[in-house]
Parts: sequence; C-alpha cells; structure tokens
Amino acid sequence: MKPTFRQRTSFMSTWWIVFAAAFAHGVSTGLAYFGLSAYFPSFEREFGWSRGAISGAFAMARVESGLLGPAEGYMTNRLGPKRVMYLGIVICALGFLGMSLVNTLPMLYVTIVVGIVLGSSVGFYIPVSVVVATLFRARRSLAFGIFRTGPGLSGLLVPVVGFMIVWWGWRAASVASAVIIVVMGFPLARAIGNAYERGVGLAGPAANTAGGGAAAKAPPPEVSLTLKQTLRTRSFWLLAAVMGLRQMVTEGISVHLVILLVDRGWRQEVAAGLLGASAFIGVPSRLAFGWMGDFIEKRKLMIGLLGALTASVLTMGITDSSAWFMSALGVYSLCYGGLASLQEPIRADYFGIRHFASIQGYSRLFVTAGSVLGSFGAGILHDLTHSYTVALMLFAGSAFISTVLMFWTTPPAKPDVRK
Repeated sequence: MKPTFRQRTSFMSTWWIVFAAAFAHGVSTGLAYFGLSAYFPSFEREFGWSRGAISGAFAMARVESGLLGPAEGYMTNRLGPKRVMYLGIVICALGFLGMSLVNTLPMLYVTIVVGIVLGSSVGFYIPVSVVVATLFRARRSLAFGIFRTGPGLSGLLVPVVGFMIVWWGWRAASVASAVIIVVMGFPLARAIGNAYERGVGLAGPAANTAGGGAAAKAPPPEVSLTLKQTLRTRSFWLLAAVMGLRQMVTEGISVHLVILLVDRGWRQEVAAGLLGASAFIGVPSRLAFGWMGDFIEKRKLMIGLLGALTASVLTMGITDSSAWFMSALGVYSLCYGGLASLQEPIRADYFGIRHFASIQGYSRLFVTAGSVLGSFGAGILHDLTHSYTVALMLFAGSAFISTVLMFWTTPPAKPDVRK
C-alpha cells in the first residue's frame, strides 16, 4: 500500500533531523576533537611541555568521558536528549573559554577533560545517537551513515582552526570556538530534542523506504534486551573489545597526526589542513557503508574494513616515502569513516533500542581504554624513541586483533524470558 501524504511528510521531516544531527556532530567534532590536535604544536612551542604530557590531557579526557558514559546514558534516558544537549553545550563552551586562559599543564588538563571533551560528549554524541536510533529502523544504518558524515565534514573546520591559531593566536581561537559552539548548538539542540519528544516520523522510516531506488529488506522483529541481559551476552563484550581496539588506532593517529606531519617537514597550518582532509575523505565511505549496512551483514562489512585498516596503518609505519604514506592515509581515512558509520547500527541491531543509551554508555568504557592507550601511549613512545614508527606498528597489530575478534562477534541468542 502506498504511503499517505502525511506519512511521506513525516518521513521527510525525520530525515531532516538526521541532517541537522550530522551538522551538530560535525561542528562539535571539528572544534572539540580533530580541532584540538591543531593546538598541539602551539602548546609545545609556548610552554615547552613534552608530547607525552600534552597528549596525557587527551588521554585523561577520554578516561573521564568513558567513566561517565553510563551516567550520560542514564541521564539521557531519564531527562531526554534535549535537556542533556543543552547541558553539554554549556560545559563545552566554558571549557573552550577556560582553555584560552591556560598557563599551566594542570589547567590544560582541567579545561580539556572537565570542559571541552566532556561537554562535547554529553551535548552531541550519546543524546543525538539515541534520537537517530529511535526514529529509524529499516534504514537505521543509512541514517547513522548520514549522522556520521558530520565528523567527516568536520574536516573542513580543522584547517579553519589551524589558520585561526596562526593568524590570531591559539587563545583567541579558543574563544572563537566557544562562541561557535553556543551559536550553533542551542538552536540545533532545540530542533533535535523537539523532534524526539514528538516522535516525528517514528512509524514512517520504520515502515517505509526512501522514495525510488532499491528498497531495504524488511527488518526482522526488533531485538529488545535489557541492560542486564545485554551485559550477560558474549556479543556485547566482544563487540566492545573490537570497538576499543579500533578506537586505540584512530585516536592515537588523530591526536598525533598534525605533529607527526610537522616532524616530516609540513607547516603547522598545512598539517592541520591534511588532518581535516583525512576526515573529509571519509565522508563518502560513511555514506556508502551506512547505505550498504541496510543490505549486507554489518559484521562482514566491519571485518573487511578492519582488515584494510590494518594494512594502511602498517604501511604508514614502515614507509619513508611521502607518496606511500599519503596513499595509506587515504585508505585509513576511508576505513575510519566506514567503521564509524556502522558501530551504532550494529549495536542497535544486536541489543535493541529500549536501553540503547545505557548500553552505549557502558560500551564507551572500552572505547575509553582504547583512547587512552592510543593517544597517551603514542606520545610516550615518541618521547622514548623520537619517532612514531613503533606506535604505528603497535596500532597495526591492534587493528589486526580487532579483525580476528570481529569474526567471532555474532548476534546474541534471544534471552530466555522465563529466567
């Protein structure tokens, strides 16, 4: 039966929410994740801090946001995405304002850990992913692919941050970032939160496919595990380990790529632009694998991407050729994008959306461990060896292990309701 005009209108309204979510996620990631790496050389140059000490701030931020992941999920379930987004936006903006006043290493840690990264996570990651997971089912993977283009498009902001630092100084750039977060964040939080509260198009996307073209296959009955049931499954722990190892690789490279390229002779603003280009290259991959995830088993797609990630990072670690390094960086960027678009949909497919925020929060404990080992470990290894070669080789090994584990990460068995 053909959808009614009201169903089609509701359906399109829901897709616009996904694009708004992608924009919000992109600005947040560009300023509070990739963009922070652009400040790295300025901190080293002005204060003389070691790279291990500076990257420790990034590592501590991941620890803090990961440990609070379950609490963020609980708050989202209890208060709703809109209120949580407002709170996160305020915290993130205050963090950037605080960073503009930094004069000591402990103060840098506080502003990044308690302010910027925590606020970005609370304001733009868990609550928005809950909205997308809830409003979509049959096209959930494509919806997350679109949502995840935000971090890819955020690459366009990284060179802007780099040029602001060069032209105005890093303190003024930090203040400008706070202003952008507030001006952009509040209207989007209102729109996204209101859509969730109204349940706009909840029936539409679940029941229909986008007009024209091939239709997504009809989804199976929705899995609906409780948090307790989920934590009892082998699938949760294996998937969390895969995500943690993958995060160790991508976090370590993202945090250190600008300074790594500076070591190779690139100017700071150009190196920041290349980091942005790396994120932007992943945009087509995020969309393509998000679309394919609705038709092809997501586990198989992730196995292929993790294998390619292993090869690309290994090449980056062993080559002295700039051409080979940049080619490997391009493959790495495509793999990074594809994996990012599949991680939430496969989690929702395996465990359901009833307790998605809480499950997402607990999963972040593993992601946090990977983030710490990646960002902090690469800095320490560079300080010891004066090279990033050892770190990149270890990252390649971690990506290979995650590939093997993904073979074993099959959907959980249905729980016995009599228990």
